[in-house]
Amino acid sequence: MRTAPWDKTRYLERVLARGDVIVAELDGEILAYLVWNREFFSLPFIWLVTVVPEHRREGLASALIASVEERCPGSRLYSSTNVSNVAMQQLLERRGYRRCGEVDVDPGDAEIFYRKTLAARIMGDDGLEPPTFAL
Repeated sequence: MRTAPWDKTRYLERVLARGDVIVAELDGEILAYLVWNREFFSLPFIWLVTVVPEHRREGLASALIASVEERCPGSRLYSSTNVSNVAMQQLLERRGYRRCGEVDVDPGDAEIFYRKTLAARIMGDDGLEPPTFAL
């Protein structure tokens, strides 16, 4: 059980300062963002994916996750979500993530952990890497 409530504003300020955030925006309006880094046992981990309600189900979360996957070739990428967040579970599973554990951090709403093994990037015949997806 948490001893103090989570301060989302302070958390976002900290990860923004470190460059751990990928943002999807249109005409200066933030539509979605994703927080990731390598602080989960030095492995890449997606901590948070948020899409504004009026832009959900448009593929923004999937595009942000794909962007992280492009940055981590040849490694395993991890994420987690609560049992209650069925939409995120479905998104991760559609993208090829597999359940790899569960922890009852929030009583009554366990955290499900996911893992995806990413293929190594293959160099082109000219020795240059193929172009990558960028938001």
